[in-house]
Amino acid sequence: MRLKVLATGTIGLALLVGAGYLPNNSHWPVTAVTLLLLAAFALGWPRLMRASSPNPLSVVIFGISAAATLLGVMADPLPTLAWVAPSVAAGVVLVFLTQLVRGTDASKRLESAAVGITGMLVASFGSGWAALGAQEPWRAGALMAGISILAAAAAGVLRLPDRIAFPLGFVLAVLAGGAASLLHPRIELVPALVLGAACGLVVVGFRAMLVSLGGPRSTVQALGAALAPLLVCGSVTWYVLLILV
Repeated sequence: MRLKVLATGTIGLALLVGAGYLPNNSHWPVTAVTLLLLAAFALGWPRLMRASSPNPLSVVIFGISAAATLLGVMADPLPTLAWVAPSVAAGVVLVFLTQLVRGTDASKRLESAAVGITGMLVASFGSGWAALGAQEPWRAGALMAGISILAAAAAGVLRLPDRIAFPLGFVLAVLAGGAASLLHPRIELVPALVLGAACGLVVVGFRAMLVSLGGPRSTVQALGAALAPLLVCGSVTWYVLLILV
């Protein structure tokens, strides 16, 4: 299952980065791939977290994150992540409504609400990938982030205890980010190192969480496990480039 999670995340990452380099110079291919990954994550996350009645949560997670993505990409004059916060705020209300509809005798309503809100936040962070793909100078940053993510994930897939896998994945991500700075002259070494460190922390942190949960046990659960850190790294990359580049 570890290899399945790694393969799923690698395919999703390749689609995101590759769509940004299509010759048509449009942001819509990256946006379409982002929406596809959001749908896959929304399907897998509630089941990975063993939520009761996962289908309504999946609908809310996808609807809110898709709205945040589309509104951010179509913002004028430049793409933005400013729609993430209001979209998540509206989604919190919807998540609680889904639990109210289930009735007072439903089991684990509070736990299901927490799963829905967390998944919605993670998915909304994925809108950062669509925003990156909408700006040509930042597509190289998305590629650098992808290299760092893969470096951290390669260490995380090994059957090592957290006290070894965590620092190893982090160090590899930082080194990979620094090496990837050679790919684009506009991104210097220090921002690339920070980008690698930030993405590495996200990946190894999610890896530790998944290990504590027992890991995914089905293909659908593997979607949530693989795409969660990938989506979060979209907004992480956006903000690192916004601040340092």
